[in-house]
Amino acid sequence: MDEDQLVAAFKGRDPAALRELVSIYGDRLLRSAFTLCGDETEAQDLVQDTFVQALRSADKFHAILLNLTRHYHRDRKRIIYDDALAVREVSSSEESPPQSDCGTASSALSEALRRLSAAHREVIVLRYYEDMKIHDIARHLRISKGTVKSRLHYALAGLHKLLPEELNLFGTCGTEKMQKQ
Repeated sequence: MDEDQLVAAFKGRDPAALRELVSIYGDRLLRSAFTLCGDETEAQDLVQDTFVQALRSADKFHAILLNLTRHYHRDRKRIIYDDALAVREVSSSEESPPQSDCGTASSALSEALRRLSAAHREVIVLRYYEDMKIHDIARHLRISKGTVKSRLHYALAGLHKLLPEELNLFGTCGTEKMQKQ
């Protein structure tokens, strides 16, 4: 089924279309939700709510997820990064050692992302996790392209400050310095 047929079947409330959409978008939305809220259970709930609301207004997964995440944070007034969650992330990656230091880098990046403001984290997730274009991000967030670019600039600058130097690809030396070592 091509994308247009899938959306049409989904709008017609075809259960097979829903299963296929969950299969296609479920993991990506879960990763994005976890990155945005920092809690696995809450992320699962947000994704489930996203699909329920998407049944009402198909083809708007990212916008729905962002709105639900904003409501989640508004209800809690702030993001709470739980140290036990960080320990669980590190210990789960230690149980099955990665072939490289990807687990360590991923954990450091996740922690750095959680320390960014919600607005900066949103644009990073949409741009780099969801691979959206600047104009698509602007449309989803209902802000100007200039604002998206500005938020991306400051978010990347924030990540540069938050990431350890050996993992930091956002600095001026980036991968060139790493290749020389």
